[in-house]
Amino acid sequence: MKSRNKTNVMKIQRLSFRSTKMFFPWLFLPVFFAVPDSSFALDIFVSVDVSVDGDSQADGSFAKPYGSLPDAVEAVRALRKAGDTEPAAIVLREGRHSLERSLVLGREDGSPVPAENMPAEDVTFELHGAGDVTEPAFLTFAAYPGEHPVISAGVPVTGWKRLESTPDELPAKATGKVWVADMPDGMERFYTLYDSHGRLSRARDSGFAYMKQGTQRTLHFPKGALKIWDNIEDVEIQVRPGRAWAINMLPLASIDEASGVATTGVSATYPMGPLPGYLHDPGASVVWVENILEALDEPGEWVVNTKTRKIYLWPSDPADDGSPRGILAPTTTELIRVEGTIDYDGPTDTPVRGIAFVGLTFSHADRWAWTSDEGRVGWGMQHDWDMFDRPTALLRFRGAEDCRVTDCRFINSGGSGVRLDLHAQRNRIVDSEFAHLGEAGILLSGYGPGTKDANHHNDIVNNHIHHFSEITWHSPGLWAWQSGHNRMVHNELHHSGYSSVLITTRVTPGGRLTGEGGRTVRHHEIAEEDGGRGRGGYENWKRREKYTHSRHNLFEYNEISHAVQLLSDGNAIYVSGAGTGSIVRYNYVHDNNANSLPAPIRCDDDQHDALIYGNVLYNNGGFSAGIASKGVNDIVNNFIVAPAVVPRNGYISFEWAPVTGSKVQRNIIVSHADGGRAQSERLRSGQTTVGPKLESTDMDSNLYYHPTNPNWMDEHLQRMRAVGKEKASLVGDPLFVDPAGSDFNFQPGSPALELGIESLDVSQMGRRDKN
Repeated sequence: MKSRNKTNVMKIQRLSFRSTKMFFPWLFLPVFFAVPDSSFALDIFVSVDVSVDGDSQADGSFAKPYGSLPDAVEAVRALRKAGDTEPAAIVLREGRHSLERSLVLGREDGSPVPAENMPAEDVTFELHGAGDVTEPAFLTFAAYPGEHPVISAGVPVTGWKRLESTPDELPAKATGKVWVADMPDGMERFYTLYDSHGRLSRARDSGFAYMKQGTQRTLHFPKGALKIWDNIEDVEIQVRPGRAWAINMLPLASIDEASGVATTGVSATYPMGPLPGYLHDPGASVVWVENILEALDEPGEWVVNTKTRKIYLWPSDPADDGSPRGILAPTTTELIRVEGTIDYDGPTDTPVRGIAFVGLTFSHADRWAWTSDEGRVGWGMQHDWDMFDRPTALLRFRGAEDCRVTDCRFINSGGSGVRLDLHAQRNRIVDSEFAHLGEAGILLSGYGPGTKDANHHNDIVNNHIHHFSEITWHSPGLWAWQSGHNRMVHNELHHSGYSSVLITTRVTPGGRLTGEGGRTVRHHEIAEEDGGRGRGGYENWKRREKYTHSRHNLFEYNEISHAVQLLSDGNAIYVSGAGTGSIVRYNYVHDNNANSLPAPIRCDDDQHDALIYGNVLYNNGGFSAGIASKGVNDIVNNFIVAPAVVPRNGYISFEWAPVTGSKVQRNIIVSHADGGRAQSERLRSGQTTVGPKLESTDMDSNLYYHPTNPNWMDEHLQRMRAVGKEKASLVGDPLFVDPAGSDFNFQPGSPALELGIESLDVSQMGRRDKN
């Protein structure tokens, strides 16, 4: 093997990435291009077209590329051991690069700068984000210019035969249309299947409603809805477990057809029983059975039986003879893991540094299934919306610094796109697409509540995150859980099953081990006097805030639409139980019209010290068609325009908790034609004291407008002015230029100018042109 490949084909050049300063939307994005290589850069090429014989002669050059990604990584490692310390690029050629197990990149693959030479006190952090890129990555995985390599966990399924002897369970309409093949050798179980167009639908029945209240392990079903299948270990049920905001995929353990009681192999998040009627039709389906032949009744659906090792498929893209083609079964739930040395119980990790991924597509990974309570109960991240420190994403960074993902695609997979777990600092995910994912787009998940704060100062910039949560409906597009000081700007998110963006912790130091997130708490780091503190009140929150690391996150200049398409009680942007300093600013939130949407922007339980500033909320529905706050948070210079409904609560709704000192200033509220309350105080059911009081806020200089009723705000303004609030506030048409055309600038003479309200330009919000 050569010590380095001197090639005249290409070298990946990298330009500086500069951080977006506060209040300024302009981006300086990284540019990647090919130029003749006149240096001795270390370029290793990988091609899926290498023959078996040719592969034995491979040296990683352009003429003799390696035939697999692991081979290329091993070659670079050998060169490193031989003393080569130059930045290297592993260049992938066109085609599907298969990984049958996770490719783990460790400290030996990253920058050789030892951790002991970079003590924490010598690292300079900006308030938000990763800062500037000053050096090229030490190891880059890149697409060859003009080509589109795919990194895939899929193994081809071949040998398809038309199902001649139709099982009794198969619907009549499927007769003659279903094909069968053996599971690939060595594969024990999988939960997703793919063809050349994307992820196929596992057969699912029409569902049923609970007959009565059950427990977390038992449910009551109507006669005939479930039966004792021969391969019951393959059958899963998707359930809405008695709450509006969660859905679980659970394996079945036993079924008593006579009594109508089924037992699951894993506990649901909540007891399995009817949902609240105001959120969901109690008579509608809330439980669905998956992976049974009885439900295989549409093209593109499939079933697997691991006892007989048979896969059944009604192809949606058949070959000329009607047989399935291009079918792939996944072998792993994560494709690549970048992993440093994690000292989980100790104070310090040793991360991998300086690994980059450029221009690659990641696809065809499996969904990480719940298989036991041991691995699930107590490890959930708020309502079990995801699991703590688990291999659920196509690309996972676990103990990583100064790593980059640029211009990549994460598509058609059973789990999430990217995770940044535990220790993650100064990493960048930029200009990438996340689409048609079974679970989340991007997760930043630090250590649980305690003193170890190692997940912070990352950039999530200019990404397109859409059509996620397609299997696990509650999965978010972007979630910062126990992760702080991140800069999340100019992203576009749309079409989610539940909430689009989460900035939360919502795990208290005194929580029980089996409660949500209870096992993530670092109990040995919690002071005795803080261990019993639960949620409740601003002063109590301040005592616990030091253990809550999702603080000082900046979420600005993003665009969000079509959130909460499948579940209820979700939001476009949700901040809850996080630390101090969350900033939600200059975002365009529009066309979110779910049947049960508390608010487009919501500061929920135990949330304080957040700033909601300069957001445009257009054509949204919800209990509050604007902003909801359950704590001491500031709501300033937001525009609530063209609400789709009259909100059950106010356009700005203060809920349950005292809000003393909250700023509510320079907001514009243009009401629905049928009115509604502009500002409201909402109490919990049965609550009579210690609720929110509008008089306790710092409320002034707001502009209100009803299209036909000039007296809409008389009662509110009389009440507030009696206590010295809303003295400067006005009633009048804000005179937007063209709100239906997304122009929210002010025409001359707008009363907003008199109040000092800043005009908001939505053309600066959302993704920016990379050119």
